[in-house]
Amino acid sequence: MKTIYLLLFMLVQQAMSVIGQLLLKMGMAAASPFSWTWRNVGRLFINIQLQTGLLLLIAANVFWLWLLNKYPISLVYPLISFGFVFSVLSGIWILHEQVSAWQWIGVMLIMAGSLCMIKI
Repeated sequence: MKTIYLLLFMLVQQAMSVIGQLLLKMGMAAASPFSWTWRNVGRLFINIQLQTGLLLLIAANVFWLWLLNKYPISLVYPLISFGFVFSVLSGIWILHEQVSAWQWIGVMLIMAGSLCMIKI
């Protein structure tokens, strides 16, 4: 039963992390073309996607710290691989990116290895 909770917590934590990264990506795309001028850097501070993405990443990292405190790192850390699957799927569905067969094979191998690390 404890493993089920760990899996659920990690799914939530990795979803928060990937959504935060997506918001950063979309926020930077909205800020393009980007250059290191005071005006462009100032625009980043008022970009709601960047602000929300940063807050979500901070929350995901606080949640990560809680998971590290509650569970063994040998179980928790391999489950970060959920983020690879979420990021590939969100890249396809939200950002309309192309994913090759080799990328899918890589994601499947990472997930298979991670699932071998935990007792289901």
